Amino acid sequence: MITIELLKNHPHTITTLAHIWHEVLGKIWLPDVTLESMIERFADHLNDQILPITFVALDDGKPVGMCSLRQSDSIRPELAPCLGSLVVDPKYQKQGLGKRLIDTVTKKAKDIGFEKLYLFTFDPIIAEYYKSLGWKKIGMDECKSHPVTVMELEL
Repeated sequence: MITIELLKNHPHTITTLAHIWHEVLGKIWLPDVTLESMIERFADHLNDQILPITFVALDDGKPVGMCSLRQSDSIRPELAPCLGSLVVDPKYQKQGLGKRLIDTVTKKAKDIGFEKLYLFTFDPIIAEYYKSLGWKKIGMDECKSHPVTVMELEL
């Protein structure tokens, strides 16, 4: 059974999660971001009440996905907080795990007291997925020469 838990309680999974992030997202959209820099970044996400907070999906203890709640992404710092780093190992995709991770982060944001949540997505197909979950497109922007869809969710 797959559980979703705070990364804070499973810091030993950071390297595996960084590899998953790099394989699924980084190589395609942010090839100049190194695996080492992602390991360092996720090491700062070992929180449960202050941002950034990351949740990890574990299949019998093995990390297979993650999603973060961050103060902002660098594209539009005024839009905060942000859902980010949603990634699921390809072997676990299309099983509802992404939605479970999103729901966990959304609930945490609401519990902390936020009224809105933002995200940026490179992939227009993923933007449609978020739209199906209630997110609204509020604009377009650019990140590393790629167009990105800017989205918002009322909590």
